[in-house]
Amino acid sequence: MSTARLANRSSEAQSLLKMPLAEAEALFQSHPTERQLEIILSTPHPKEREKLYYLVPDCTELIQRSPTEQVLQVLNTMLGTGLTSALLPCLSAEQFEEVIDLSVWRNGTVNKRDVDLWLFELSNCDPDEISNLLTHIDVAILAVLLQGRIELKTDFAALMIESGVVDPSSAEIQYADERAREIMDTLWEMDEHLFTRVLYELFAVDKHVSAGEELSASLKRAKDERDERVRTRDLAAGIGITEEEVLEKVDLATLDLNDGVDVSENGDSGKHR
Repeated sequence: MSTARLANRSSEAQSLLKMPLAEAEALFQSHPTERQLEIILSTPHPKEREKLYYLVPDCTELIQRSPTEQVLQVLNTMLGTGLTSALLPCLSAEQFEEVIDLSVWRNGTVNKRDVDLWLFELSNCDPDEISNLLTHIDVAILAVLLQGRIELKTDFAALMIESGVVDPSSAEIQYADERAREIMDTLWEMDEHLFTRVLYELFAVDKHVSAGEELSASLKRAKDERDERVRTRDLAAGIGITEEEVLEKVDLATLDLNDGVDVSENGDSGKHR
């Protein structure tokens, strides 16, 4: 999009945002989809882009034709509030996979806090609307979130899991904290099969290694698959340098990270979402 056209679309966006809602909806919906998309993508502020998406009755096409990074910016403004349930079902499965790839991995490891936030957001959606998205969260990532927080008090854990008689309220399940119970309830409500797969991952059913070793191996596989997807997307976008190469080329010791930023131990900036 040319600079002049971008400025024009940005001006249109600001005019729409200042109009009464009904008037803005009527004008925005009078435009073809391509122009609607240009107006949205010309808007730098995620909260304003969110308002523009809502000017149509169903923004699924606009969301799916938007760059995933820009959609993620909008979702991040609502993360932790439960309000993303209005937009999450609009994502394509491929977009959601990219959102998870970009959101939950920090320096090659899974950030449990972010996994928990996304799972909370998904729990506020209709399971039927997001069933196609759930398959794009690797079971190993969910298991890492629950590792050490769930115990099966039985000598027949494998048999019980395989026979499908375990559910979140089973007397044999003990939870280390209430949030672990809530997570398992959510998985059960969204997809009973996914719930069972997480139990398989957590307790290494039918494996000849410890649960910890099995989970570590699964997580490494998940990371390798994620890294390959990121490389493929970067190449398609014309990006020829990897995240690892950036870290190799930048001397982080020379950067001043304390200029008004409170960096916590897990890498978060301290910014509340």
